Amino acid sequence: MTINKTAVGVVLALVAGTAMADWLPVKADPKVRVMADPGSIRRSGDIVTMWSVINYTSPRKTEDDKAYLSSKQHLEYDCVDRLSRRLEFSRYSDLTGLGQVVYSNTNAGVWSPVAAGTVAGELFKFACGEK
Repeated sequence: MTINKTAVGVVLALVAGTAMADWLPVKADPKVRVMADPGSIRRSGDIVTMWSVINYTSPRKTEDDKAYLSSKQHLEYDCVDRLSRRLEFSRYSDLTGLGQVVYSNTNAGVWSPVAAGTVAGELFKFACGEK
């Protein structure tokens, strides 16, 4: 069996990226712990992208009944108009974006207003540098 070295390299880079990310806490409550990776923040004018992860205190289920403990998402923010959208996300069988991917979606979502006091609002503040 021949192993594609490029494919192996990509997988290793993705795994290392998740393990090596400098996840900082953004919001926590009895059900979830939300963290962001400041090293992933990229800015182009008023638009910022960032990776975040949500750890759940108890397993959740996908629509096809697969259990997951975390969700890792690539988010985009319009820091002036206070909008956000998810660019892609995956659900994982273990915490902090580790374990088996049980669901993945690479379709970008629609822009939505960011509400203060929500998870989206806290991530927005982190990404856009608000206090």
